[in-house]
Amino acid sequence: MAEKKASRGIFQLKKELEADDFKQLYLLYGSERYLLREYKKKLLSALVAEGDDMNFTAFSGDKIDIPSLLDLARTIPFLSERRVILVEESGFFVKAPEALEEGLKTIADSTVLIFIEPDQEKSTGMVKGVDKRGRLYKFFDKAEAAYSFDIPDDSDLISWITGRLSSTGLPIEKRVPERLLDAAGRDMQSLENEMEKLISYTMGRDRILVKDVEDICISQVEEKVFEMIDALSSRDKKKSLQLYSDLLYLKEPPMKIIALIRRQYLILLRIKHMQKDGTPRNNFARLAGVSPYYLKRYEAQANSCSYEQLLHYADAGFEASIKIQQGVLSDRNSLEQLVLMLLSDN
Repeated sequence: MAEKKASRGIFQLKKELEADDFKQLYLLYGSERYLLREYKKKLLSALVAEGDDMNFTAFSGDKIDIPSLLDLARTIPFLSERRVILVEESGFFVKAPEALEEGLKTIADSTVLIFIEPDQEKSTGMVKGVDKRGRLYKFFDKAEAAYSFDIPDDSDLISWITGRLSSTGLPIEKRVPERLLDAAGRDMQSLENEMEKLISYTMGRDRILVKDVEDICISQVEEKVFEMIDALSSRDKKKSLQLYSDLLYLKEPPMKIIALIRRQYLILLRIKHMQKDGTPRNNFARLAGVSPYYLKRYEAQANSCSYEQLLHYADAGFEASIKIQQGVLSDRNSLEQLVLMLLSDN
């Protein structure tokens, strides 16, 4: 994909890796977790021999023992050119232990120390993985070892999507990348997931069409609603609550989420009715207004509830909307009440 121009970021790291120009220290940070994962893999693939567990160690979380980490970083590798240490989501670049700052100056020349510090979603909102005012960040920045990974702009994403889909060898209708962005949003992991579905769906065809995207790719909020009802159907309340939290994070209007929940149960009602009515299964998707690609999942959801339950849930969605329109409840409170009712019933 086309790379963002930045002082040190994805483009610079990619260039250095292609030139086998390796450093002792790396700090990869930012909001784009998909790219962070991909370049972590690239770094480890380039630096760690396959199966070399003796010279590779990974640490994670904010409870890392600094003396143990530094002792390892000062240890000469065993029958290898280098020792590689990976540290993920440590929080060291928000509040750095003084011992770590000083200790980094004394690590062995053969040690490569990689820090992965993504931005994190917490109860207070999105929290940065690094504080650029801190001494530790400045230490890495001065060493030209800090690389920013932020969400690419639309032109970069379109180039990336085009390249990924072109690897199938199929011609791509011109508006496919733009339509995919509209459907799946700008999160690269979501886009990757939708592209995998699209490639699987069009296998054996002669080209990839905009209609294919519209047939199988659904928006993030629709996917979360779908998954939440999947979790409710399987009585997984913990996952249901997590997916509800994810929906709130997407900052979609509560009224829209309520409408999508109700729409989902109305679709399940149609499928349940057709099952009882003896409608040929090959007509289910068309009559229910869903993609054949998702039909099995819809049927599984429909089979987990009685017709009366599905009708009750669809009615509850309608009532939640009415309460908002009449000013009985705020949109957020009405959505929460609906979700709690669904959780208690499942």
